[in-house]
Amino acid sequence: MNARAWFAALLLTGALGLPAAVAHAQQDAPRWQQLSAEQQHLLAPFRERWDRMPPQRRQMLLQREARWQHLPPQRQRQIDARIERWQHMSPEQRMRVRQNLERLRQMSPEQRQRLLQAYARFQRMSPAQREALRQRWLQMRPEQRQRFIRRAIRPHGPYGGG
Repeated sequence: MNARAWFAALLLTGALGLPAAVAHAQQDAPRWQQLSAEQQHLLAPFRERWDRMPPQRRQMLLQREARWQHLPPQRQRQIDARIERWQHMSPEQRMRVRQNLERLRQMSPEQRQRLLQAYARFQRMSPAQREALRQRWLQMRPEQRQRFIRRAIRPHGPYGGG
């Protein structure tokens, strides 16, 4: 299956974070043969079960498909690349990603903001600095890693505040 089809599967199962409740969910959604060729292409991962899905689910997937159509091409390419990486992950790697996303969802908005700032600082590091940090990380014991993380994402620590 190509990256776009995998994206459709990911996108349409909630990756864009659209609300679960769809205003028009009670309306009858079209059957597979009633979809346009473009819709069928993007919704291909659901083809075999489309007509058996509850109308609310089909309606929600159609709304997500419409949102995909309106994304800028650059954003579509970024998402395609992420899906490509996802496809090549092992089940264990995927599980870690899911666990990390769940931890992220449980963070307060302030914690998420500090984490994003720490990530931005990491992105600005040179390759040599990143490798030095990686080597340092690999040498740490679990409790040292936890302290490092807490310091790295606090507002005004050695890594915080800008």
